[in-house]
Amino acid sequence: MELHWRAVAGQISYSVFEEVNPGTSVGNIAKDLTLNVQELQSRMFQIVSGSKRKYFDVNLKTGFLYVSERIDREELCAKAAKCTMNVEAVVNNPMRLYRIEVNVLDINDNSPSFSANSQTIDIAESILPGATFPVLSAYDADVGKNNIHTYKLSPNDYFSLAVHKGESVSAELVLQKALDRERQAFIRLTLTAVDGGTPPKSSTSEIIVNVLDINDNIPAFTKTLYKTSIKENSPLGTAVITVSASDADEGTNKDIVYLLNPKDQDNVLDIFQIDSESGIITVQGKIDYETNPAFEIRVQAADKGQPPLTVQCKVLVDVVDLNDNAPDITVTSLLPTVREDAEIGTAVALVSIVDRDGGKNGEVKCEILGLVPFKLETNYKNYYSLVISASLDRELIPQYNITIKATDEGTPPLSNTSMVVIQVSDVNDNAPHFAETAINMYVKENSQIGAVLKTVTADDADVSENGRVSYSLIKDNNLLPLSTMININSETGDLVSLQSFNYEELKTFRFQVQATDSGVPPLSSNVTVNVFILDENDNSPAILPPYSEHGSVNSESVPYSAEAGYFVAKIRAVDADSGYNALLSYHLSEPKGNNLFRIGTSTGEIRTKRRMSDNDLKTHPLLVLVSDNGEAPLSATVSIEVVVLESSADIQTQFRHVPIKDDSFSDLNLYLLVAIVSVSVIFLLSLITLIAVRCHRTDGAFSRYSAPMITTHPDGSWSYSKSTQQYDVCFSSDTLKSDVVVFPAPFPPVDAELISINGGDTFTRTQTLPTKEKAPRETLPFTYLVLVLLDCFCETATGLQYSVSEEVNPGTNVGNIAKDLNLNVQDLESRLFQIVAGSKRKLFEVNLKTGVLYVNERIDREELCADEPKCTVNIEAVINNPLKLYRLEVEIKDVNDHSPSFNTKSQILDIAENTLPGFRFALSEASDADVGKNGVSAYKLRPNEYFSLATHKRGESITPELVLQKALDREKQPNMNLMLTALDGGNPPKSSTSEIEINVLDNNDNAPLFSSTLYKVQTLENVPIGTAIFTLNATDADEGTNSELIYSLRSKDQDRILDIFTIDQDTGIISVKGKIDYEERKAFEIRAEARDKGQPPLSAHSKVLVEVIDVNDNAPEITVTSLLHTVNEDAVVGTAIALVSVLDRDSGKNGEVKCEILNTVPFKLESNYKNYYSLVVSGHLDREETPQYNITVSAADEGRPSLSTTNIIRVDISDVNDNSPHFSEPMVNIYVTENDKVGTILKTVIATDADVNDNGKVSYSIQPSSNSKTLPLSTMININSETGDLVSLQSFNYEELKTFRFQVQATDSGVPPLSSNVTVNVFILDENDNSPAILPPYSEHGSVNSESVPYSAEAGYFVAKIRAVDADSGYNALLSYHLSEPKGNNLFRIGTSTGEIRTKRRMSDNDLKTHPLLVLVSDNGEAPLSATVSIEVVVLESSADIQTQFRHVPIKDDSFSDLNLYLLVAIVSVSVIFLLSLITLIAVRCHRTDGAFSRYSAPMITTHPDGSWSYSKSTQQYDVCFSSDTLKSDVVVFPAPFPPVDAELISINGGDTFTRTQTLPTKEKRQHLHGK
Repeated sequence: MELHWRAVAGQISYSVFEEVNPGTSVGNIAKDLTLNVQELQSRMFQIVSGSKRKYFDVNLKTGFLYVSERIDREELCAKAAKCTMNVEAVVNNPMRLYRIEVNVLDINDNSPSFSANSQTIDIAESILPGATFPVLSAYDADVGKNNIHTYKLSPNDYFSLAVHKGESVSAELVLQKALDRERQAFIRLTLTAVDGGTPPKSSTSEIIVNVLDINDNIPAFTKTLYKTSIKENSPLGTAVITVSASDADEGTNKDIVYLLNPKDQDNVLDIFQIDSESGIITVQGKIDYETNPAFEIRVQAADKGQPPLTVQCKVLVDVVDLNDNAPDITVTSLLPTVREDAEIGTAVALVSIVDRDGGKNGEVKCEILGLVPFKLETNYKNYYSLVISASLDRELIPQYNITIKATDEGTPPLSNTSMVVIQVSDVNDNAPHFAETAINMYVKENSQIGAVLKTVTADDADVSENGRVSYSLIKDNNLLPLSTMININSETGDLVSLQSFNYEELKTFRFQVQATDSGVPPLSSNVTVNVFILDENDNSPAILPPYSEHGSVNSESVPYSAEAGYFVAKIRAVDADSGYNALLSYHLSEPKGNNLFRIGTSTGEIRTKRRMSDNDLKTHPLLVLVSDNGEAPLSATVSIEVVVLESSADIQTQFRHVPIKDDSFSDLNLYLLVAIVSVSVIFLLSLITLIAVRCHRTDGAFSRYSAPMITTHPDGSWSYSKSTQQYDVCFSSDTLKSDVVVFPAPFPPVDAELISINGGDTFTRTQTLPTKEKAPRETLPFTYLVLVLLDCFCETATGLQYSVSEEVNPGTNVGNIAKDLNLNVQDLESRLFQIVAGSKRKLFEVNLKTGVLYVNERIDREELCADEPKCTVNIEAVINNPLKLYRLEVEIKDVNDHSPSFNTKSQILDIAENTLPGFRFALSEASDADVGKNGVSAYKLRPNEYFSLATHKRGESITPELVLQKALDREKQPNMNLMLTALDGGNPPKSSTSEIEINVLDNNDNAPLFSSTLYKVQTLENVPIGTAIFTLNATDADEGTNSELIYSLRSKDQDRILDIFTIDQDTGIISVKGKIDYEERKAFEIRAEARDKGQPPLSAHSKVLVEVIDVNDNAPEITVTSLLHTVNEDAVVGTAIALVSVLDRDSGKNGEVKCEILNTVPFKLESNYKNYYSLVVSGHLDREETPQYNITVSAADEGRPSLSTTNIIRVDISDVNDNSPHFSEPMVNIYVTENDKVGTILKTVIATDADVNDNGKVSYSIQPSSNSKTLPLSTMININSETGDLVSLQSFNYEELKTFRFQVQATDSGVPPLSSNVTVNVFILDENDNSPAILPPYSEHGSVNSESVPYSAEAGYFVAKIRAVDADSGYNALLSYHLSEPKGNNLFRIGTSTGEIRTKRRMSDNDLKTHPLLVLVSDNGEAPLSATVSIEVVVLESSADIQTQFRHVPIKDDSFSDLNLYLLVAIVSVSVIFLLSLITLIAVRCHRTDGAFSRYSAPMITTHPDGSWSYSKSTQQYDVCFSSDTLKSDVVVFPAPFPPVDAELISINGGDTFTRTQTLPTKEKRQHLHGK
């Protein structure tokens, strides 16, 4: 890695390699900027701009600039030669901005890559070596030496690689060797791009060269000569033959067009036509065999190339005569019947075929229709033998109807059929066959003797004696006397019983039945017969010891004290039968009126039903009936006399174990008894259910088998068998328990089986495998009939051959046929010697007198055999007595009587000018009716400069071809005329001529040519779509379509070009189809192609360099990088808050930008470097006035017209704690009513703070004022520090405290905090809560005060003055006095405000001497309060007796005072409230407890012997214990996990009350509630 820096115009530059590890140091930026490392952190040094991702950062402790993220130069700068990243660093106090440039150096971290893994180049095979072809270039994201360095090509025979180096490296393929598509149509090359890195990296692309075809291959027929035949009178449209030609070229050059050569084929063109696409020759005229027995059709195949190439072939069509005679079939039988064991090849008949037609129509094929075991063997020509070709089986097919078909080979073929009936005679080759391999026979025991048990039947496929079957018994390997037990009817197979069977003695046995036929030798087969004896209920139950059966009395004893269920005796019995016949049941019969005993129906146990009574007899005769379950059940009886004894010691039992009944029967015994009974019942029900289910399944499984078999055993066990299942059930005889053992097994088996049942409880099953052997087949000696053919119907000579020249005179001798056939000339006439076959015309005849064969008519070989090399005429001669047939062959020799002839006098050949020397062109052949040496033997060509003549001899014909000796040039000589001469080999030779006209066709051998290989043009960016920017011009020296050009833009490596530009394929005008943007691309290199319309097309390439001229179409782009998230409102002027960078993608004047702030704000832009600015504070900030600024920054370029952009920068002002909390009032007055409730909110004081967040968060506290330091404010009032609520801590008494003050302080949460105070005045408002108080010397209500008045007192006399005070104030303390006198007394008055009592008038004699006055003193409060005082005024006669009351202070009476009353009321009220609260609490808790209990399931209550009880509810358990000595019961409950809080104590009284007290966690509670 290279690290360096340099200072350029106040700018620091570093360099670093891409892909270095994060943390790599770039440079010591602190040192390079001469900054103190210790100040970097305090001055907030940071990287604030650069790329969008933060690739670099600064270590504030060391001052090093390091890489913070992975750097990819290709991602940042793409293909730029130099990749620089601009980084800006900012340091504060004072603020400085530094511009840093980091040059990212390239490393070779990218391999070259092709845009496609493969590229295809189409090259015509006619392209000459030296031609070049551009290939797809590779791309490497690296630059400089790490970019593409060179290209390499894989070794090959055809191409080399030319590498061009300049600003970029490109490559071209150079053709080194001429291509041949027919040899190699595709060439695969590998192009490798290698960069210049160390080590170098590479990438490959496959080049697929498609070799384009040119028309350089002439079509070729699969045959030069086709031969076929067609029936005369064939319908129009009949297909004659299909000719096929192929062309090694491809595309249109290989498409073939067929046509019939019109030259010298007038007759052929009238009769035949050919499909130009498929090559099918069809009939379009009448074909007459007599007129034209054969046709020669010349077919031409031309491809669709330019110019087209042609080839010619011949089709020889033979006309076939019609077939009008069907073959005749004659059959001669040799055997009346055929044995089914006759050997293959045995002849059974002779077949002869005769067809009167000749040639193919007379050739006959004979065959047998259908599949039969017979075939035809050829004897001689149309004579056949019908022989056996496969084995015969009479049992399958006793008779064959053989259809023989004879078909000639005519078209259409005619046929005839003949039916031959063959009878097959029987041979004893089949043994008798039983339908079953084993027969199961079920016989009831005690069945009648002579009954037919079953009939066995065997079938024999043979007939007559061979199929007649007789039956016999074969004794099995057992000791049973089978002959005395069973017999079989030899004819019918009836099995008859010779004795009655006893199941108890014999349960099963087996034997074999043999079936034998009456053939010679006889054949036989066996079948196993299993006999199963079915049990009948013929045995009565037998009583087992120690008891005897009916006829004797057995005695048993029972104690008188026996309880119900006492065991008396057990009767046991067995039954020799099996199954239900052996299933026993027990029944008890007692004397009438006696119901003391019972017996188990299945166990036989006799027990007592009840206890003995005094009324019961001492002796009880019992009769036990034991019966089986058979149909018509059998039974046995036993008599038992039961004697009742007084003492149990006298009882003797017959068994080893006699149960002794316990005298006592406790509750525990009862529970045990119930449990045992329950378990027994459940077990019994389960057992019954299981047996029922298993029986149900067993019945279902058995349902598909035959009837069951039930077997009893001597020991009392029984077995049950149902078809394939066998179950042995064994009962032991010594206990009451029976063990059941089941042995199931598949039954019956595949074949026979042997079953033996031992005398014990064992079960043995032996299965025998099926026997597959049959009686050996004996083959009787057969006598085969040998047929010897002693003579033949005809004799054919070895074949006489003669020859004669055509055109000889009639009567010319051919040969002496009588002599050659060794016939006597004198016998020819008498034996009717004659020519009976030959040609239709009678060309030959025999002279019966001389025996000479002579020519009868003129012979024309060309008429008879056309152009056949050998012309023969077949003749057949017949002579009788005896009949003989002779075959003769006469060959017709050719003479030179015809000259060669061409079908046309002239022929035209079109030859392309690019045809290579040595290429051959077929010419029209001359025809000669003669053959052999008289046919065409040679051709000659007039001498010329370009062509020679080559001939090919194919059989008897010679074909001429033109051979190109020198390359043609259409421009020099477009036409040529040649002369072709045909000669035959006759003596003297004959000849004919034909003119050849050659047209030289133009070939696409000139590639288009541009007027220049490189064009340069300029265009403005953003030009409208469709604007033409340049016109290409190319020419082609060829003519026609070969000179017509198509223009196109190359698609390789030009994806972006094709999106922006298009070209008119006809005119070559390049126009705009997409947006041209100077900022994206300043120039374009357009690669154009001109291609002609030849096949294959040739092309040329040219480059067009388009320079884009910039226009001012991009407005400046403003990028803002914030340095601070928010700006403190106390920020000093000059503080930088953001960096503003302006970018204009245009160039020149269009890219020069001016930047300014449009609105009036306390900020300004300061230029840092070129288009980089700092946004700094330029005035005082106050967040409370303006918390946010939207700064509009405008950037305008200097283009014409000028473009501009605005960007709004949002600057949020952050708060500084520069505002104290503020109360809305300088002083707060609070009016509080005395006696208010404690905790009442008296007032809420609120202070506001203009700051926000913590700076504006206010908390409140109380500060005592100077005049209230003696008051205990902390106990009087409190304030909520968050809400400012003032809350009373006591109830105020106006009489004690009328007013006080304090200060509330509001403090914010800023740093440092600011605060302010407000004075709070609290005024206590009086309530009328004090009654008036009478001042001494008078007492209040309850005592009487006495005053004296002289009788002589005048009106207004002062009697007394009542003075009273009221602790309240205001109207509540304003007192008024009222006087109450006795009714009718109106002597005194009182001042309402003064309380002075004075006389209203003078005394009179009528006035009483004593006047009781009641003075009422009341205040003016709402709901006024009052006090009374009683005064007794005594009228004295003398004033000297008057004593004032002011000297006497009344003494308070000891009676009950009002205070005591108030205290009593208060105590009662508090007690009632407490009681109500307690009751409410208990009710609520009880309600919750009930709700909690509701979640659980139904309770369970259990009593205990000691009187306690337990309560359980789901997972809860409560034990309740009652003491027995008192009425009080303590209940202790230990629930788990209920109740949830803690344990609880419950007391239950003797009554019905229930009290529940729940204890709190970790606290003990006890409550005792005594009973009433």
